[in-house]
Amino acid sequence: MIGVIRKFKTASPAVKASMALLFANLILKGISLISGPIFTRIMSADQYGIVSTFQSWQSLLTVIVTLNLSQGVFNNGMLEFKENRNQFQFALVVITAVCTGLFFLIFEIFKTPLLNMFEIPPVMVYVMVLYFLFVPAYQFWSGRQRYEYKYKALSIITVCIGLFSLLLGVLFVLNASSENEAIARVCAMEGVNIVVGIFFFMIIAMKAQFKLRIDYCIYALKFNIPLIPHYMSMYILASSDRIMITKMIDTTSTAIYSVAYTVASVIQILWTSIEASLSPWIYERLDVQDEESVRKTSGQIMLTFAVFCLGCTLFAPEIMTILAPDSYKAGIYAIPAIAGGVYFTAVYSLYMRIELFYKKTTFATVASTIAAVSNIILNYIFIKLFGFVAAGYTTMVCYALLALLHYINVKNKKYDDAIDNKKILAISIVVIVVSILISILYSHRLLRYSFILIISLAAFIKRKAIIVMLRKS
Repeated sequence: MIGVIRKFKTASPAVKASMALLFANLILKGISLISGPIFTRIMSADQYGIVSTFQSWQSLLTVIVTLNLSQGVFNNGMLEFKENRNQFQFALVVITAVCTGLFFLIFEIFKTPLLNMFEIPPVMVYVMVLYFLFVPAYQFWSGRQRYEYKYKALSIITVCIGLFSLLLGVLFVLNASSENEAIARVCAMEGVNIVVGIFFFMIIAMKAQFKLRIDYCIYALKFNIPLIPHYMSMYILASSDRIMITKMIDTTSTAIYSVAYTVASVIQILWTSIEASLSPWIYERLDVQDEESVRKTSGQIMLTFAVFCLGCTLFAPEIMTILAPDSYKAGIYAIPAIAGGVYFTAVYSLYMRIELFYKKTTFATVASTIAAVSNIILNYIFIKLFGFVAAGYTTMVCYALLALLHYINVKNKKYDDAIDNKKILAISIVVIVVSILISILYSHRLLRYSFILIISLAAFIKRKAIIVMLRKS
């Protein structure tokens, strides 16, 4: 443990930030995993469903109302306006405030039909409005902290938000009437985020001295508005499987698949933490035309991440046993494919990072739309034939298709020197093949444990080479 701490202290700022944020996000994911069983027991199924509906609409409307400004344009702005980052952040805050105002106006004019469509109480929409108004400020602040490798305050605040949301949520729900449990949960959950958002809203405004740069606003709008269809398509790609399982089979199958998705989503936490530090580093290297460093490091990171993805799937039966009763056991067969999908998410995001740096974002919308439509078609065909497990494989195939389309675009634009394409292709083929083999091993416990033992022995024998590779990553 002392050795790990010593290595952390001597690590580069990017590695420190990545490790600290990974640790914070893992704690946050742990809190999320704990909160699920708690709220399903203290809330009625109907009220819990209303909260889920609120979260679905919030995720979708965030893309439209806030223009997803914390994604895409943000890192470009941090690089392009490095001397005026405070003013750039304030410009983004003002844009989201104006867009939120327009959304609120539209809601008030068309309140009845919109409430019928949302199927949530009016107070939840007002909470959502406050979320859209203030929480982006926190996202812009946290994005800048990641970009500048300032991990201490961000890690602490990330964990505190998760803890307070859980504790206040339980307290509010236990003291609410049975028909207001969902409202209590949402007010507690988003109330914490909104309070934090208000604080950073004021911090950003004061640091910018309330000076608005219209040219920064125009820059951000020109950059991100064409990406909105892309973000919408990605939302559909990530969510259509569960919606279609409910429509085509039943809610029980959706529940089993969702638990499997939760297991695999833990892997996503690792990539999110890696990418948070990797993205600004890639921008900095490309800015000085150091493609070779990006090529080497990204290849090593993708190899390490692929091994982690496959390693987690080997223990899927044990993880499912801990998280859910035996009635959810069938979900383990979806985990390898879902984990493979997470890997291809990382591959596509790597290529898209190159596109974003060179501001070649038009194709992103085309690629994500093709992947989203393909996912819906494949789900419709194969869920009928093979059940909910097929959704995991169709999603993996569509994320692989998305990665392929972005690779083709980057190659056609002559920007692919920064990525080791042959290495990524080889790793991707191995991920697909091994994912299928691991799912077969679930029915043969002795073979699976033997395979784990062989892999562990090989890793032990080659431990020095592995450590060297990880250090280089």
